[in-house]
Amino acid sequence: MEVLSPSTEKYDRGEKKELYREQEIEEYWIVDLKEKKVEIYELDYDENKEPQYYLWKCIKEENKEELKIIHFPNVKISFDDLFDEIDTGF
Repeated sequence: MEVLSPSTEKYDRGEKKELYREQEIEEYWIVDLKEKKVEIYELDYDENKEPQYYLWKCIKEENKEELKIIHFPNVKISFDDLFDEIDTGF
């Protein structure tokens, strides 16, 4: 899980995501505090058997009940807990 900030967003969405893909980390979350959303990417393999991240789901206030960790379904985290008491004054 990566929490975006103005100074890390480009790195988290680019180079860091690529490093995790190369290591075949099965799931990658990007938490955007400013937009109050969670992007959940799942690792899958393309037709050349190369690992790729695909956006599985984008979670916002409207669909917050859908937030779940794909590969660890018994680990629970709520959208409200994730964003509780966060100061988004970037």
